[in-house]
Amino acid sequence: MSTIKITARICFFILVVFMSFNLLDSEALAADDTAGWRPVFDLVMRWLNFGIIVFILIKYARTPIKNFLLNRREEVGREIRNIEEEKEKANEKIQETTRMLADSEVRFDKIKERIIFEGDKKKQQIIENAQQESKILFEETKKKIANQLREAQKDFKSKLVDSAVTLAI
Repeated sequence: MSTIKITARICFFILVVFMSFNLLDSEALAADDTAGWRPVFDLVMRWLNFGIIVFILIKYARTPIKNFLLNRREEVGREIRNIEEEKEKANEKIQETTRMLADSEVRFDKIKERIIFEGDKKKQQIIENAQQESKILFEETKKKIANQLREAQKDFKSKLVDSAVTLAI
């Protein structure tokens, strides 16, 4: 055995002895008027019983208690590892979600830029169409005015000819 274990056992034994002095210091209450040997006998019997209990615990219960504590330590270690694995998985999910959020923001910005670009393009196309239509309307209006002017000139000439004919007759 290592010296640390031996030292620990000696310290434990000394601790148990001092605690037992404090806890077992009261005398037996069953014998009030006994001779001077009875308190000593009771104290010796208490120590003997205590020694027997300690011997039985060390002899028969040491291995099961030791195994129980080792098993418990392994269970707690497994639980800690499982919790750490779950923590890692949760951190990975958080990082993945953060990446997805960043990607969606970039994608949103690209979509927004594309929509604005398409909107500007459509606006420019509408303006060009309106300008073409206004040119066409302007040309048609010019033609109508020219036709009306010719019609008016024709009417004027025909009225002028009619007036001249009426004056000549």
